[in-house]
Amino acid sequence: MGIMTIDLSGQTAVVFGAGKGIGATVAKELARAGAHVYLASRTEANCIKVMKEIISDGYQATAIACDVKDINQIDAVLEKAEAETNRLDIVINNAGIDCVTPFIDCSQEEIMNVIMTNQLGVNNGLQCALRRMKKYNAGKIVSTTSFAGRRDLPHELGFGHYGMAKAAVNYMTQSAAFAGADYNINVNAVGPGIVLTKMWEDILDTAEKEGKNREKAWEEYLRTYIPLARGAQTHEDIAYMIVFLCSRYADHITGQIIYVDGGASVA
Repeated sequence: MGIMTIDLSGQTAVVFGAGKGIGATVAKELARAGAHVYLASRTEANCIKVMKEIISDGYQATAIACDVKDINQIDAVLEKAEAETNRLDIVINNAGIDCVTPFIDCSQEEIMNVIMTNQLGVNNGLQCALRRMKKYNAGKIVSTTSFAGRRDLPHELGFGHYGMAKAAVNYMTQSAAFAGADYNINVNAVGPGIVLTKMWEDILDTAEKEGKNREKAWEEYLRTYIPLARGAQTHEDIAYMIVFLCSRYADHITGQIIYVDGGASVA
């Protein structure tokens, strides 16, 4: 047997929420695998920075502004990618915002913002991608969910409404997989565990305000929520799984929620 290599040469990939964090890393890894990557987020300057890094490494990338809450903006990004490359192979729904306000204290404004971005935004990406990929009778769509969408966490961490939106992403992934099956489109989701993103930085900020040592609080969270004692997941850990799901090796995988979380989702 030969060594498995992922080759996405000539393919067109669109990554929503690509300006930083996991999304930026996913975009870089897709580009390294050979895809022409379109990076989209509300803050175009962030995407341009990542785009320049990708191009400087010798790969193909294009940056564009997009607010995923607006389905017309999402479709415009996909239209641009299609028009410029004459194809659309991969769509990654990664855009999202955090919410660490305890459930009973969360304002209507915070709740709606989380739902509109993390839930409706993914719905918009799924619908637009499916509609455009149908004519190719092929395509790979991957959305980012979270272990918080599978299990509840202590009230004080404030994951209630964030987890609610991610649980909706899980359900939508399966619905979209059925919708795409007749057109040979694979739809999956990847659930990170604890990755040092802005959300966890906010949680650590709160711990510090409560007089806790930041580093010790971080280590405690890792020990408490991740059974596999290897520490936090990295952006690369998540990106590698997403790129795998976009490859030919995942041709028979659809409708799945795959957690890269050290066991946090089942603890």
